[in-house]
Amino acid sequence: MVKRAPEPEVDDAENIDSDFSDSDVGESSDVSDSESLNETAQGKRLRLAKQYLAKLEDDQLKSDADAQINQDPIAHRLQQDVLEEKGKLEKRVGKRLCILENKFSMKGHRLSPTCVTVTPEHIFSGSKDGSIIKWCLQSGRRLLSVKHKSEKQILAIAASSDGVFLASGGQDKLIVLWDIASMTSVKVFGKHRGAITALVFRRGEHLLMSGSVDRSVMLWNCDEKMYIESLYGHQDMVTGMDSFLQERVVTVGGHDKTMRLWKIPEESQLVFNGHKNSVLDCVSMLNEEHFVTGSQDNVLSVWHIKKKKPAITRLNAHAPQSWVSAVAGIKNTECFVSGSNGGVVKVWACAENYRSMECIKEIPVIGTVNSIVMTADSLILAVGQEHRLGRWWSNKLARNRIMVYPITIADEDVVER
Repeated sequence: MVKRAPEPEVDDAENIDSDFSDSDVGESSDVSDSESLNETAQGKRLRLAKQYLAKLEDDQLKSDADAQINQDPIAHRLQQDVLEEKGKLEKRVGKRLCILENKFSMKGHRLSPTCVTVTPEHIFSGSKDGSIIKWCLQSGRRLLSVKHKSEKQILAIAASSDGVFLASGGQDKLIVLWDIASMTSVKVFGKHRGAITALVFRRGEHLLMSGSVDRSVMLWNCDEKMYIESLYGHQDMVTGMDSFLQERVVTVGGHDKTMRLWKIPEESQLVFNGHKNSVLDCVSMLNEEHFVTGSQDNVLSVWHIKKKKPAITRLNAHAPQSWVSAVAGIKNTECFVSGSNGGVVKVWACAENYRSMECIKEIPVIGTVNSIVMTADSLILAVGQEHRLGRWWSNKLARNRIMVYPITIADEDVVER
């Protein structure tokens, strides 16, 4: 047994690990100078913690006019933190979401961009020409370009939320893991037997998930640079996937017309069936309980984790004969964006009970929207002449480019689900 050394007494507040010193909060009138001199380190920490909580409560009471919240503002703030961490804090943005018109376009890909991802400082895009381009998020300036050794088409790309790793995959059946700071390859994963069509990182982790034409979903530990396991169930190629806070991933299987939610720790899956004629092309999580899918027959569906059929189905979501080729949700909100080859990107808002949805904004875009990324302040589109997975059409009027629209969201309206 290892005995713990007695904790030394500390008289100087500067030696205590605290965000607030005595000078920040002021000396308490209840503590005399003689008591302060004889105070232990534990006692001083307790006193400073009480004063810190009192200061937080005062600040919250001054800034919040809601009388009900004022009864226990600290508990309310802590509850919001817990709900947000679990993906159960919904911010109702709705019509307060404003997408500004002063967009900028980034041209650099010779062929159609197929995928796009973002970190706090950079945008990364992949293309059918085999290139992966790193862009500055603020200025749109092209920083550098890299390729797989095979120089084959890049069909999927994903970045870890902390901006450390970038993963790319494509027709060469390989997943290349890049160090974002140096953009050097640190590992190549080669276990898939078909082209890589989907990649996603779990939020806040270095757990990478991949989907492929071989119908499998594979998990990879990027810290250890190793394969974890394979998940089987889809009867057709995996055309899209998404993940959020929990250790699970949602995937769509193209012509098998199913969406599957894989619960990784439980080693189980939930199967959701699309409508009879649907070919699911893309999927995005709104939160841990709701997902949105787009299909080739121009249908948008919003799903709930406890229902095998869609909670909302919108037929003819875009122009006639269009494919819904990309969707992206604004995480922990009721809003999402859908793109197609029909010339318009649409912003949607779900009703509070998730029984209906309405289009709140339309953005004209010439070309096929192959990928969409939403951040707190940007809408990013990968637009090309062709669909990312084939050459069913080619719009010669379109330009192969990455488009960025600034976003502003007015006063937040938070709802607990």
